[in-house]
Amino acid sequence: MSYLLSITVFVVLGVMLHFSKAFPKLAPFGRIVAWAAKGLSALVLVYVYTNVYPKRGEADIFKYFDDSKKLSLIASENPSAFCRILAGTWSESDLPYLNRLNYWFRSYDHGLSNDNRVIIRVNALMNLMTGGVYGLNLVLFLFLSSVGSYWIYAFLLHFNAQKLTAFVAAFLIPSTLFWSSGILKESLLMFSLGGFLYSLLVLSKKWELRFGVLGCWTLYMLLFLKIYILLALVPMVLFYGFYHRWKSWWVAGVGTFVILLSLYFTTQLILPQWSLLSTMQGKQFDFIQMAKSVNAGSQIWVIPMDGAWSTLLKLVPLGLWNTLIYPTLGMLKNGLSWMAFIENSGLLLLILGAVIGMIQRKKMPIWTFAMLMFSFTVFSLIGMTAPVVGAMVRYKAPALPFLIIALVHLQHHNVLMFFNNLKITRWLAMRL
Repeated sequence: MSYLLSITVFVVLGVMLHFSKAFPKLAPFGRIVAWAAKGLSALVLVYVYTNVYPKRGEADIFKYFDDSKKLSLIASENPSAFCRILAGTWSESDLPYLNRLNYWFRSYDHGLSNDNRVIIRVNALMNLMTGGVYGLNLVLFLFLSSVGSYWIYAFLLHFNAQKLTAFVAAFLIPSTLFWSSGILKESLLMFSLGGFLYSLLVLSKKWELRFGVLGCWTLYMLLFLKIYILLALVPMVLFYGFYHRWKSWWVAGVGTFVILLSLYFTTQLILPQWSLLSTMQGKQFDFIQMAKSVNAGSQIWVIPMDGAWSTLLKLVPLGLWNTLIYPTLGMLKNGLSWMAFIENSGLLLLILGAVIGMIQRKKMPIWTFAMLMFSFTVFSLIGMTAPVVGAMVRYKAPALPFLIIALVHLQHHNVLMFFNNLKITRWLAMRL
């Protein structure tokens, strides 16, 4: 019965998306294709984590949901404790309730927010509406992810008028689509990332209260979901903002550097006991230890962090290399690894084509530089702190839309003309 109800809600939301006027930049055809792709990808994701990796207690798409059901039970036992836990104001008296949850507490804490709690809380809130039915929560996560992808699509479309390119980048990149189609942090991340960037875009033109609220809300979500995404976003936003105002690469570069340096030293003054390098070192160490404890076969070598800036500088290119190169042919064991390999091969070809295109153009649009800066920063951070291939493939997914659209825009003029003149390309573009 729950399956039928979940499918019904999925179809109803699809019909609403088709007729809704809330997504004016994307035609009904594009909305339905994107929504259907989300649904299909969600089914594949559930299949993978019920058949290929059948241990429910270790599957991210289930374990946080299962914890949320335990949290929801507290609402009937002790409503005030439930509210305190949701609001983050819980105390030691609430520990007996929290100790029922398997993933509320982590075995490490390096001064960064515990993003496990975000997805547990969101699921617990959804359970109040869905009665704790997994399929209904999944559909709601798909909807949030789809809305975020739409915002990313609208954001990309502002810089690149090619609708088909923006559509594929925002909705159909395999890794991004796959990992944002479940009860996972990536679904919420797509919502918050898209909402934050689209709000900035709208607010840069005129003030609108609703986008001011959306921007603050999604910024708050980014702070507690994936701080590395926010860290990589700051230079991109600052650099583009400075250039947009003064039309100077020099001013943009110096201005961005000065503000980043100021933010770093301000953080040191406010939080003298917290260290960025020590935090990254701890994250890397724990990830390596976790990989060893579960005998992860896809662990790769990385320079151990020691809290020194010189080591971090060495790790920047190595992290980027790891994320772009792995998995290699010798690591291909299943469909997911093959998908990652093919995707990386395509990325390397696009990078080569972009280099050739820049030689022909002899210039680079500022927005492509900003998006490449963001994407490669994310890639480098992931490659140096999470040296396990499966984790790298998943964690880089939110940055791929920005990398893809920048690289495609930089391709040689003749290559772009060839693809843009294909009948199928023109047919699809007219329907988006």
